[in-house]
Amino acid sequence: EEGDIETDKGILIDKYFETTVENIYAIGDCAQFIKPIRGRKPVEQVWYTARIHAETLALTLTGNLTAYNPGPWFNSAKFFDIEYQTYGEVKSHIPDEQDSFTWRQPNKEVMIRLVWDKETRELIGVNAFGMRLRHEVFDEWLKNKKSIDHVVDHLAKANFDPEFYKKNEARIKEHFYRQFSTIQI
Repeated sequence: EEGDIETDKGILIDKYFETTVENIYAIGDCAQFIKPIRGRKPVEQVWYTARIHAETLALTLTGNLTAYNPGPWFNSAKFFDIEYQTYGEVKSHIPDEQDSFTWRQPNKEVMIRLVWDKETRELIGVNAFGMRLRHEVFDEWLKNKKSIDHVVDHLAKANFDPEFYKKNEARIKEHFYRQFSTIQI
C-alpha cells in the first residue's frame, strides 16, 4: 500500500535515516541502510553506532541535512574480566594484500593483533583482548592512514589500561621489529 514503510532485516533507510516514507526516520538496530557505507553492514547492532545515528539524525531534524558518516568501524565489550576491542577491519582470514602481527602476553589473557596493507603499510585494523585502547587514538590513526610502523612506535599513546596494570608496549614493539626486521622502514 502507498505510504507503507518498507522493511527487510530492518526498516529500510537512506543515508539520512529517512525511511521509504517521506519525513519518517529510523535509527538504531532496527534500521537497515538501503546502500550501506563501503565496508559496513546494512544493519549495525552496536550502541556506539546507534549513538552516532542519533547525533546525525538530530542535525538533520534541526535543519542541517547531514548524511551518516561514522568513520572507521569500532566496537568494544567486556566479557567477565577480559576487555575486547576492534578498530578498523580485521578479517578472520587475512587477504594476500594484507599482513598481520599478533602478540600475546605469556600466561595471561592479553593479546593484540594488528593488520596493515602490505604495499602501503597503512594500518587497516586492530583487535585487542585483555587490554584497553583509546578509541580516539585508533580512530585518528585509521582516518589519517598511519603506517604500521607509526602505530607500533606510538602504541603507548593508545594505551588506556588502568593504573598499576603491566604495560606491554615495549615488548610488543620488540617482537614486531624482530619478526619484521627485513622490512625497510
